[in-house]
Amino acid sequence: MRLSTKSRYSLRILVQLALEMKTTSAVKGRVIAKKQDLSEAYLEQIMIPLKSAELVRTIRGCNGGYSLNKNPEDVTILHIIELFEGKIEFAEGNGDTSTGSSLLEQCPTTDVWNHLSKTLRDEASKITLASIVDKIDGQFQEYVI
Repeated sequence: MRLSTKSRYSLRILVQLALEMKTTSAVKGRVIAKKQDLSEAYLEQIMIPLKSAELVRTIRGCNGGYSLNKNPEDVTILHIIELFEGKIEFAEGNGDTSTGSSLLEQCPTTDVWNHLSKTLRDEASKITLASIVDKIDGQFQEYVI
């Protein structure tokens, strides 16, 4: 399993916004794109779902740009992954027997896949944007911001 670049870049963008919210109310898209080494067009493709999920908001005007719309303690890695990748589920059906497949009901590996899916979801829900920002010290801020 490999996460898309949109998932990975969205986390970096959200970390940048969380760090910058201490000193500014909004960050211009071109500034984010430059610091994250992205084109502005690709940045916008990432921002659309982040705005739809209300993780980011747009501020208009000469001092406008993007800002974090949620408290960093309330944003988890699980939110980000599932926003761009869909629900974390290693096996089709994931224990749902309404699919009508008797093979799924009888398969001895279904419990293994369900357990792995649940474990990853549980762990991803424990990692917040705030916990990532708290771990960043001065030597890494230039890379992330």
